[in-house]
Amino acid sequence: MIGALTKQVVNALSMVPTEIKESFKRAEREVGGRGPQVVETVKLLERALASAKRTFICIDALDECSDKYLPQLLTSLHTVYQTSPGARLFITGRPHIRSVVEKYLPGSAQIIPFSPNSEDIREYLAMRLKHDLESEEMSPALKGDIMKRIPEAIPDVYV
Repeated sequence: MIGALTKQVVNALSMVPTEIKESFKRAEREVGGRGPQVVETVKLLERALASAKRTFICIDALDECSDKYLPQLLTSLHTVYQTSPGARLFITGRPHIRSVVEKYLPGSAQIIPFSPNSEDIREYLAMRLKHDLESEEMSPALKGDIMKRIPEAIPDVYV
């Protein structure tokens, strides 16, 4: 993910910094074309962010990140946030991820709890059904069941 973020930031720059070009060439030679490792990629991201006045890094559904990689990702983001004054992090996730974010981004995160209510869920479902290319194949009874049962079945963790 850090590599993907670095690529996005670099693509937004008018010119790729020489240090970044050289790092990828070196990794291609030394690591067999795999690209720089995480620690070096974090440094490259920091370097790319230094060229930008303000950058927003948005990560949706952090709770879906594998526990195997989550600590390294959050540690890397913390490093980037601490060394890049123009960087802002925007992270979403279900409530259980909050303690992990607070642990790895100490003092860097402002937690804003958000919970959709039943009406939000109904509006979302209605919008999705309206824009579903195959919704004409559904009977009105099935659409009615979807609109009734899904909001009732959403566990408390979402509502």
